[in-house]
Amino acid sequence: MIIDNARPTNVVKAFDLIYPDVLRLRGSVIRISFPPVLLMTSYGAGVAFLIHDYPGLAINMTVLSLVSIVLSLLLVFRTNSAYDRFWEGRRTWQEIKVTSRNLIRSLWVGVAENSIEDSVHKRQAMKNIAAFAISVKHYLRDEDGIEHADYDGLLSPEFRLQCATRGSGYSYGSIPAVSAGSPDASTTRLSATAPNGAPVYFAQRMNEGWERRGDVPLPSQILFELQKFVEYVQDNKLIHVQFYASLLSTLNNLASLMGGCERILSTPIPLAYRVHLNHGLYMYLLMLPWALGGMGLAKTSIIQFIISFLMIGIDSISREIQNPFGYDSNDLPLDTYCESILVELSYALQRRAPKSLEAMEDTLSQRPTGNKATVTASGSCVAVGTAVTNVGAI
Repeated sequence: MIIDNARPTNVVKAFDLIYPDVLRLRGSVIRISFPPVLLMTSYGAGVAFLIHDYPGLAINMTVLSLVSIVLSLLLVFRTNSAYDRFWEGRRTWQEIKVTSRNLIRSLWVGVAENSIEDSVHKRQAMKNIAAFAISVKHYLRDEDGIEHADYDGLLSPEFRLQCATRGSGYSYGSIPAVSAGSPDASTTRLSATAPNGAPVYFAQRMNEGWERRGDVPLPSQILFELQKFVEYVQDNKLIHVQFYASLLSTLNNLASLMGGCERILSTPIPLAYRVHLNHGLYMYLLMLPWALGGMGLAKTSIIQFIISFLMIGIDSISREIQNPFGYDSNDLPLDTYCESILVELSYALQRRAPKSLEAMEDTLSQRPTGNKATVTASGSCVAVGTAVTNVGAI
């Protein structure tokens, strides 16, 4: 796969000059808003035709002017709320990307290798970091399972087997396993309406009443694996004590960032506000032709079309961007973010492995203080399409 938006967004392309945004259909809300706009325009034409025969039915435009001010404020608040969700999602994913890159680099350089087993565990942990970002992407899109192609070469066979047998339940230490067939007592009431009585992880994503069944999300399972690796390298004295605390803090940060994405996804704009806004919007559009009817059929239809297109379009934009994790052209490019992490992973895994912790300390103690270490880098940047293949092969 190739990253297709590597060019900065502020660089004007020749295509933008030939085909400006005013002519674009892809990414616009015309397809969503056109049916109600056409309906309101037809309604306005009918009202104008009626007022032509019965002029006394027309109303004063002053009343609608007062209503339009309040309605405009409601639309602005609705759009700002939706854009805040979009921007928070973008900021959260940027932090996931940066944190993952830093963690990959830190593990590769900061974790020593005293045996082949250490090397295997470290490389798998680095792959799990990229798998975490990919799993968050699929989790936000409600795509369960590990059969997706972008997991190839990242998840270990043992972890895949564990995921395949998840129906038997998990047991972490003294925590009892909870199987899908025997829900925990604390979730019996919530699972009464779920298929097969399975425990419910959380209900209602956005304003849609779907339910997720009660397994631990895949991103959380991958974080468990990363935590186990951190404890492994600490027990085997492969890292310094200070670095151990830093790794734990980074993993906690990844869990918090995942929670931030969940917060955006599972906290919709209040239903009462959305319903009242749509009631007010369509009441205004239904009243508008009665104030414009005296202008004639053609003028009333044109004005009704323009105002309906603007107001319904603004509301459609708000609904389009309030959930930024999907596949629409207005959603965040989550695939591109994950691919950039894979590039970083592929680059790191192709470097020479660091020495053991004792060897690194001996080298540092014997290095002359007056000399400066010179680090050379060879090769060129790895293309994304090659990176995905290389990660699976390493």
